Amino acid sequence: MDRRTLAGGLGGLALVVGAVVALRTGDAPDTLKREIADDVEVVALQEPMKPSNPRAQALDADALQIAWNGSASAYEVRWNGNQQLVPGPEVELPGLNPDDEVDVEIRAVSATGRRSEPLKITARPTDVYNGEWDDQLVGQPDRFDGPEALDPRKWRVEAEPECLGLRPFGPGKRIDVDCPMAAFQSNTPIRFGMPAADGATGRAIISVAGAVESSHVRLTLLPDPWQYVQETDAQPKGTVSLDITTQGTRIIADAELPRTGKQVTLGDSQMTGLVAGVRHRWEMRVLPDAVVALRDGVVVAYEPVAIKERLVHPRIRIDGGGFLDAFGVGGVPERVAPTEIVPLDRDVELPQDAVAAKLVRPAPGNQVTVTDLPVGARKVPAAQETQLVVIRRPESRPGTLPRLADRPGGIKTGGPRLHVMHEDGTKPPQPLPAKGRILITAEVNAIGHRGVELELDGRRIVALPTNEQGPAVPGRHEFWLDTGNLTSGSHARLKLSVLPADGGEPVIAETVFELG
Repeated sequence: MDRRTLAGGLGGLALVVGAVVALRTGDAPDTLKREIADDVEVVALQEPMKPSNPRAQALDADALQIAWNGSASAYEVRWNGNQQLVPGPEVELPGLNPDDEVDVEIRAVSATGRRSEPLKITARPTDVYNGEWDDQLVGQPDRFDGPEALDPRKWRVEAEPECLGLRPFGPGKRIDVDCPMAAFQSNTPIRFGMPAADGATGRAIISVAGAVESSHVRLTLLPDPWQYVQETDAQPKGTVSLDITTQGTRIIADAELPRTGKQVTLGDSQMTGLVAGVRHRWEMRVLPDAVVALRDGVVVAYEPVAIKERLVHPRIRIDGGGFLDAFGVGGVPERVAPTEIVPLDRDVELPQDAVAAKLVRPAPGNQVTVTDLPVGARKVPAAQETQLVVIRRPESRPGTLPRLADRPGGIKTGGPRLHVMHEDGTKPPQPLPAKGRILITAEVNAIGHRGVELELDGRRIVALPTNEQGPAVPGRHEFWLDTGNLTSGSHARLKLSVLPADGGEPVIAETVFELG
């Protein structure tokens, strides 16, 4: 997956026509001259509207999360002499003094770089930080903030090694997941106990942030022996999952779990899903008769089912990228069981520190068979489609730490996108009518670029500056193209180039459409 940080530029957009096209020239802000072909009309953008309804909270005593209402392409946030461009109506400001008031200004920014009047808010981290959130956890939560964060005693990781890294977060770091799928199996089980003051017999919490493109995080409670099986898209029997996307949060439960009819009142939360670059804390609260999802302490989803197992094993899965910040469990204290999974595609020697060993095989009907091995056996022969589970002494450290290389800061973005549609609604791959107008839509996901260009069949027809009043932001540009100069029955190639501010290579998107 090709994603970039919000600091690079994106290329321009070009339409190619068979005839010579005269260009209309306008004023040239900065270094890019505005040029629009005679048969192209720029769809005017609305002036950016001042954001509204600011609000603040904190997951840590030295960080502020500021959210607001607005529908702009992006926003410019200023505080303590700093400035940051963000793609949505929320930002997190780390590395603050907990007792200092912070003055924050937020401006809406249009796709061409125009700024609105500022929305202002003043907040102090200690005033909005809730230090009671971790009181119901067993032990200290895991902080994914350094090279030792994925200790093999506590975690088994299923991901390509190069797709995990460490990205700056204030004075510290957090794990950056940049791969199509990564799974993190906890070796710390959750044992359900007596209901706490909030009714929960057990719980799991996760603090994560999304990527700019669609991210998907799933926290699943697995009964034995599914924690030994590799991650798949199929839902194992008896499981309950906290499913989080950029669109919202839900609870997914195995249909065979008993339904209870429990009713839970949802809280008043304007957003319930992942946010690009901004952490939020989700709690999966297990009650005797329901599983409830909370986001930053507000109930956002529930499922009226009863988990009959007394012990479950949490697993985190991240699809499409994101940032992993913290994890913790609550219930009856349980010891970590360092566990290693070895495919039996060859003979394997059992390690000296093994205290138990099992053979795990898939079985028909979405089942798994488990066979215990005598610990005294030192050699395990190869067996097709079989995994060897080795449970070691608590002080053991199976395997090696994942390599977590440092990565630059910034929110990730995707490349530009280019779409065409005839004014009558016809879209590729259908041939577009040879008469009338074609709407060209350029979606730019970069921050800091100086403009976009559009070419049609090799000839530039649009040059549009995007930094009128400051650095450019992600946005949407629309153009009407008159088809009078295009040949019926031909194929036309559109090229969009997003031009970086540093004069480097543009980022390109292309599409081809056919005229009927």
